[in-house]
Amino acid sequence: MTLAAASDEAALGAQISWTGRSALLLAAFCPVLAMYGFGVALPPIAAAFAERPHALLLSQLIGGIVALAFAVGSAPVGRLIDRFGYRSVLLVSTVAFSFAGAAGGLMSNLYAILVTRVLLGFTVAGVLVSAFAGIGDLSTRDRVRMYGFQGFVGGVLAICTFPAVGWAASLGWRWPFAIHLCALLLVPLILGVPDNRRTSFAKTADTGPRRRLAGLAASFLIVAFVTGMAGVIGSLFSPFLLIAIGVTDPKEQSVPLLTMAVAALVASGSFGWVRPVLGRNGTFAAAIATLGLGLLVAAMADSLAGITVGLSLSAIGMSAYTPNVNATAVALGASNPGRALGLANGVLYGAQGLFPFVASGISALSGPKAVFASFGCCSLGIGIAYGVAAIAHRGKIA
Repeated sequence: MTLAAASDEAALGAQISWTGRSALLLAAFCPVLAMYGFGVALPPIAAAFAERPHALLLSQLIGGIVALAFAVGSAPVGRLIDRFGYRSVLLVSTVAFSFAGAAGGLMSNLYAILVTRVLLGFTVAGVLVSAFAGIGDLSTRDRVRMYGFQGFVGGVLAICTFPAVGWAASLGWRWPFAIHLCALLLVPLILGVPDNRRTSFAKTADTGPRRRLAGLAASFLIVAFVTGMAGVIGSLFSPFLLIAIGVTDPKEQSVPLLTMAVAALVASGSFGWVRPVLGRNGTFAAAIATLGLGLLVAAMADSLAGITVGLSLSAIGMSAYTPNVNATAVALGASNPGRALGLANGVLYGAQGLFPFVASGISALSGPKAVFASFGCCSLGIGIAYGVAAIAHRGKIA
């Protein structure tokens, strides 16, 4: 990269004020609430509609359908970002998120609530992918740090959001939906984001002719699909593993989840310093290998402490992998960064939505430990392959 190019990148980064950067970081509130923090509100919903047919299944879908809608909507949202700019998409999506999320509390029919949650998933895609694209408009140095900080902020917001949803649910099943209106507080901050129209994206050394899949290699997307499933095992499947070894107390089952959250904060906060040292492929190697190693430790453990250690390692790996995916997607899709980010995140989160079906099949055949072991082996193998590529190519794209 030439000195002139480096100066141009620095200028691009300076165009986003602290209020705009705050909006890009705090946008993590939307996926945290909609996809991860709403679980505690589902049992009261199921209880309120207990006399209706399929109430339990529909209430579970109310929680899970958001991630699938997010995955489906991510790629189209990426195209909208490339056409209209990330600020416009972020602003519209944030307002739509607030009202679509709150609308569920006004419904008296589970199917109607389910429809609002599908719409909510599309708005989450708009918020998160546009925030990723906005960060991608920064200089390379700021971009890497901001992707890490965004994960850190998301972790802090999760710690605050979970009890808030629980408190609201204690007042009645409708009240947790009202928390979505808090996203309106982001609107004044979003106005501090520059009104970009596709052309202001930072150009990196990887810029080249437009290619299929927005410049992303098929192997990159396949790895994102596998790693997306592996990365969600700890949060979704650890209770089943703990039950298999005799840990049935919900309070004890929450211990690994809490330590995972803390470990994820550490990994996300340090990503901005680790990535420049290890490089793109080196970071992928360390992150995916750590994820795989953690899953294998959990699979081999026969105690709560051992599983907690393993899942903490897996959380560190996944928390380093996710921001590196976004930084890489921006670099490889420089001519169509919104589309690249949408496609990469659609694959990553779509895999998480499909994970329960894959996990149930493996578990039915060989038990819950096999789920951890199989994905652990796959992840460790992928991490080793990235490590070889990092050494052979010295940070170039493998």
